[in-house]
Amino acid sequence: MAPNDKSFIKWTLGSAFACGMLFAGLSVSRALTAGASPFAHLGPVTAMSMIGFTVGGLVGPLLYGIVSRGGKR
Repeated sequence: MAPNDKSFIKWTLGSAFACGMLFAGLSVSRALTAGASPFAHLGPVTAMSMIGFTVGGLVGPLLYGIVSRGGKR
């Protein structure tokens, strides 16, 4: 595996984790704000978390490409 590949994977997984946790935190906080238990609404919280992981996994390589091209100037 090339060093670039390791960096690419690191950006992808890091971004997926960060966005997934952000979406999960936001959905839990919104459930608590509405006065409901997040465990009672586990389906929507899980769905939003999975959407966050997917978005993060797609945005990670994009950010990696932007940052790697910006550093070569």
